[in-house]
Amino acid sequence: MKRWLAVLLLLGSVLLAAPAAPASSATPPWKAVVTFDKNPHNQFYSRVIWRLYQRQAGAWKLVQTKSWRAGSGLPGKVGRNSCATSKGWLPNGTYQMRQYDNYHGNVIKGRAFRLDDKACSSGHVRHDLFIHTEQGAGNRQCTDRKGDQPCRWEYPRINDYKSYGCIKMAPRDLAELVRLYHQHFGAGVRYPKGRVVLRVIS
Repeated sequence: MKRWLAVLLLLGSVLLAAPAAPASSATPPWKAVVTFDKNPHNQFYSRVIWRLYQRQAGAWKLVQTKSWRAGSGLPGKVGRNSCATSKGWLPNGTYQMRQYDNYHGNVIKGRAFRLDDKACSSGHVRHDLFIHTEQGAGNRQCTDRKGDQPCRWEYPRINDYKSYGCIKMAPRDLAELVRLYHQHFGAGVRYPKGRVVLRVIS
């Protein structure tokens, strides 16, 4: 009996002396920066750039990047006026955003990112800003009919990269952006800018 008691006491002292698991064993945090790089020569040949960072040894390391063509605004000079509501592209700056897998707007449906409102250089505030594509509910393409349909991607027959100020991407490209986003971030969450941010630059 005394021998077993001594063994138990020895095991207890070993467990108490064992070092705690290092903090680095926890899942490292992630942050994402989505950049909309506006092309001043042709707003319909702008770029959306995805960058994923992982915190390693106390510093952020870029571990994934991808870019796609995107557009914003209407044709002509007015489409490059960030103060022109429903006509010009987005004001420069940083935005918080919330991702939706199946947004149910009057026109915008399916995969989308809804962005914060943003004041342009004159102080005028732009509202109802999104990253989206042209498709129907459930990310489906509607039947091809005559004319421009908001529920169907018809490029190059119709320039579907044009928008009323939002950022427009092809359906396949937006789906890939959302897939990368879902690897570490969830739908419906408005993350702080320190974790997920949209940067609009020119």
